[in-house]
Amino acid sequence: MDYEGFKKIVESCHLNFLIGSGASRPFLKTLNNVEVLLTQLANDDLIDDESKIIIETSIKYHYLKKCIEGNLSIESAVNKNLNETFNNYSELIKSIQTILAKRRSNLVSKQTNLFTSNMDIFLELTLEQNHLAYNDGFFGRINPVFGTENFHNTITKTSTHFEYQSEVPLFNLFKLHGSVNWCLDGEKIIYDQNLSTLEEVSMIELQEDDIVEIEYPEGEDWKTKSLYNLIQEVIEKEYEIDNIHHQYLEAFQNLVMINPTKQKFETTTRDLTFYELLRMYSNHLERENSVLFVMGFSFEDEHIREITKRVAKANPTLTIIIFAFDKAAKERIFHLLGEQPNIKFIWDGSDENPVNYSLDVINSKYFKKLANELSSSKSVDQLVDEVVNSTGDQNGANEEPAES
Repeated sequence: MDYEGFKKIVESCHLNFLIGSGASRPFLKTLNNVEVLLTQLANDDLIDDESKIIIETSIKYHYLKKCIEGNLSIESAVNKNLNETFNNYSELIKSIQTILAKRRSNLVSKQTNLFTSNMDIFLELTLEQNHLAYNDGFFGRINPVFGTENFHNTITKTSTHFEYQSEVPLFNLFKLHGSVNWCLDGEKIIYDQNLSTLEEVSMIELQEDDIVEIEYPEGEDWKTKSLYNLIQEVIEKEYEIDNIHHQYLEAFQNLVMINPTKQKFETTTRDLTFYELLRMYSNHLERENSVLFVMGFSFEDEHIREITKRVAKANPTLTIIIFAFDKAAKERIFHLLGEQPNIKFIWDGSDENPVNYSLDVINSKYFKKLANELSSSKSVDQLVDEVVNSTGDQNGANEEPAES
């Protein structure tokens, strides 16, 4: 899809975004094949229980350290990668805000839906720091409580003199797999501003002889090891289970999030909150004239992938635009989703020096470019005012001068 096609779709469609872990780079790492490892581990009946616990602890410890723990310093760290990631999110969100406010269509609302599988708090902080209106499902100020019914709100402003109402651009933020700032209080999900649950897990420090190294040594291979390699290491080094393993897994379980395994579907159907969030994802894509922009998301998540494929087939007015990081990512996603007429890909297919479609590149080539065009073009109200003023000037010029 070229830029002109992209622009026409944005002007007339309900806007939805699906944002994955690739968008939070370079500050946070992506999962690699952690999801595959945990799924294989859960389904392997030949591994003894002790080895299973050691390997599960190792995988989750690696996952937390590489992909989640950085949230604890996200507001205080002075870090080049952190600043770059924040800036990428901020520039994209500001571009979307401008598009919502400036696009000329009155047939679609001034709301956009941000669906994310990420547990990090980059989007919340970005929206806060840019003073933008958003709805994350929480209600209340002193003790905010989460409820999916809170997503059906709109915000309008009323003028003082004529009581004219106008809709305020609003972001709906759906954390499909939970969040590090969610905390369980009995049967309720409450707002955990201090990330206390994550901090409790992070404080449990495992030693080298407690866990298996998940990644290959630097320079040898960037990928995580296979389950077979992990089992071999447990056997060869004669790891022994300890109370620290049970303590870590129990604390990890307190995080209000879906663990990265392919059993997500079973988990979410048992948990009303996550089931409702995924149902809302499906419902919004089923709306007429909707568009879903996908960035930083690999579609390795089987549950979200199957919902997306089903809705794409059921709703011919839905357009799905996938920004693939590179050619390899495009081919992998195409293999997972299959060919459908309303699924479009944007990536750099150049053979020499191709550009990786990271968040900043996506924004500069598409969303920020459109936002700048809309900001520089005159609105309908401005054009009407110019016509009225021009007509008034002409009438005044044709009048006979008054006699003294």
